[in-house]
Amino acid sequence: MEPRFTSYPITAIVIVITIVTLWLSANRAEADTATKWERHQLHQPSPKLLQMEKRGRVTIYDGLDNSDVDRAMDEQFDRIGSMMFIHVRTNGDELDLDDGCD
Repeated sequence: MEPRFTSYPITAIVIVITIVTLWLSANRAEADTATKWERHQLHQPSPKLLQMEKRGRVTIYDGLDNSDVDRAMDEQFDRIGSMMFIHVRTNGDELDLDDGCD
């Protein structure tokens, strides 16, 4: 007797691919929301953030575009001591620089 073809493995693969795609989409949307929040904090800081920066708080901005960093250097120069930029993107690509930090 010839083995019968069943669609169970194919169905399982389709389900897994669908779940992974949805999960990746959700994570990307979450990252976009975080980036928007960071841009807002950088360019339009709240009075509370400015007060915390005066007391020594440093805000780490992760994954912003190079244009955002340049704008901050021009418009928010007095706050530079309270900012740290990591994983800066140029042309949509993340910079991969070895900064010597371990």
